[in-house]
Parts: sequence; structure tokens; C-alpha cells
Amino acid sequence: MKCTGKEIIERLRKAYKRDPKEYVAYDVWINFKDPFKVLIATLLSQNSTDKGTYKAFYTLEEKIGVTPDNLIKANLDDIASCIRNIGIYRIKAERIKELSKIVKEKYNGDLNKILDKAPQEAREELLSLPGIGEKTADVVLLTCKGYPYFPVDTHIKRISQRLGIASGSYEQISASLMRLFDPKDYLEAHHLLIAHGRNVCKAKNPLCEKCVLNDCCEYYSRINKNKPNNNS
Repeated sequence: MKCTGKEIIERLRKAYKRDPKEYVAYDVWINFKDPFKVLIATLLSQNSTDKGTYKAFYTLEEKIGVTPDNLIKANLDDIASCIRNIGIYRIKAERIKELSKIVKEKYNGDLNKILDKAPQEAREELLSLPGIGEKTADVVLLTCKGYPYFPVDTHIKRISQRLGIASGSYEQISASLMRLFDPKDYLEAHHLLIAHGRNVCKAKNPLCEKCVLNDCCEYYSRINKNKPNNNS
């Protein structure tokens, strides 16, 4: 890794503007300040496009209302119908019903009863909920509480591997990113890296020549080294 976290985030800040609508969990938090809604939005984003997740969440909010009480009362088919534009929507509808019941019965409908705990305890409790994995838990904790976790999605995993920040498990990549960036910048860095993955550091045909981080990048260095020299 040839660049510092500070250099990376400064370059990405110049390259991208953060539009909340591009990050569903962040947009939902800004609009509602409700961690339960953020949890549901993040669950919906699993194996789904950002545009699809955005549509599914706001359809669910408009037609049913994303609260434990409303979702418990709602018919499963109605929930599924609201989110049918995204991946594995039927399974997600079942998880939403199950989560809503647990949050209502165990926490009186208030997810803050988890999030107000110490970071590690809050994370462990979120991970104990059905359908909630590490990325979903970390998005909720970072977005809603500013707790020092760094969510890793497919874009961030790819960029981390190409830059030479880290490879391996979710925990290994997340820990490396937490060491690289200042904790106060985790949420912004998370968003900017996603933007970079969507626009430039794509899975197929990455736009390396346009990349503001190409001089930091082990992948770029490697592919340039392997290019034939036309002058020879």
C-alpha cells in the first residue's frame, strides 16, 4: 500500500460528491433518525442493487410503514409485494416479519435499547438477530451511532484487494481499513470507496487510467508491469 488513508480520502473527496440518495441506509437515517428503519433498509440491500433497495424501502414505508407494529400487523404477502423488485424478496419479507416481532417483544419496539450499549456488546446483540450479518450490523452501528466499525461491501472488498490494503476475511479487511483511516472519517470513507467502486474501480474493465488512486494501487502497478513495451 503506497498511500496513507489521509491521501486516499482527500483524493476521493475531490473526485466524488456524496449524495445521500446513493446510500440507502444513510439516506434513511438522515430522513428518519430511526435505527429500526436503517436496519430494515440495510437488510433489503443484501444481494440487491442500490436503486432497487431505495425503491423497495420507500414503497414499504409508504404502503405499510416501517415500524415493528405495522410490520407485525401486515400480511406477509403485502410486505413481499412492496419489495418484490429486489433479490430474494420473499425470504426478506419473512425476515422482516421475524425481526419486527423480536424487536417489539424483546426491546419494546425500540432498537436504541441495543444501540445504546457499548459498541462491542451492541454489535454482538445485533448479530444475534435473524438475517443480520456483519456488514448489516456494522452499517447500522456506524451510520446511527458513529461507532468505530468499517462496513465492507463488494466494492470496498475489491478496492481493498486491488490497492493492497488487505485481502482475506471480512474481519481482516475491515480491521485494515480501520487502521488506515481516522475513526472520524469512517462513514465518509465507506461512502467514497463505494462511489469509487461503482464509477471507476469496477469489477470488470476498471477505468484504471482515470483513477485518482492509480499511483497507490498494486493492481495498476502489476498490470502496467505486464504490458508489452511497444518500444522494444
